[in-house]
Amino acid sequence: NNQFGTVWSQPTMQGVTDWTGNGGYNILYFNGTATTNSANTQYDGGYNTGSEKLWGTTSFTGSSPRGDNFVMMDGDPQVGGGGGLSQTINGLTAGASYTVSFTWAGAQLQSRTGATTEMLTVSLGNQKANTNTVSNVSKGFTGWVTQAYVFTASTTSEVLSFLAVGTPTGLPPVVVLTDVSVTATPEPGTLAVLGVGLTGLLAARRRRTARRARG
Repeated sequence: NNQFGTVWSQPTMQGVTDWTGNGGYNILYFNGTATTNSANTQYDGGYNTGSEKLWGTTSFTGSSPRGDNFVMMDGDPQVGGGGGLSQTINGLTAGASYTVSFTWAGAQLQSRTGATTEMLTVSLGNQKANTNTVSNVSKGFTGWVTQAYVFTASTTSEVLSFLAVGTPTGLPPVVVLTDVSVTATPEPGTLAVLGVGLTGLLAARRRRTARRARG
């Protein structure tokens, strides 16, 4: 398990490609290792990140839905302003819409106990969207949820970022994140053209069926 992008470590770490931490507290968990000490334990700046395990439940055994690695972000605002990630997305079209999809959950570290709340703020450029706030019982896990938001690019290059926000301070409230994707969103005009095309195909099929019935 690798700690990265925090006040205790360098901005990027092994296994985290193209993403930068924001100075909060973030840990990359290799799939299946989050609830147990990992063989990938890494000491960074004297801080043993391998000891930072998450509580396991019947719905969470340390794995993500697709079996991918995932990142934990500490939502405590007193720890570097909250854990967060960012990546610059290039090759966008100004004025075009893009769907940002991701899978996340609220979790808790085994080094703490107590009820918490968690949420994510998702940004593309200067546009922001907030997930719902979830409540998490002590030693709990809220369950993985996949969400998507549509943003409009202002320029050809925008910064995509995720910021964990939670309460109370000191426990800490943490968010786990995986399966992030950015895809171009079809314009309404494109969808309308596709709809007309499908309608035409259905009409042609009906005409052929009617001719066969008469014959």
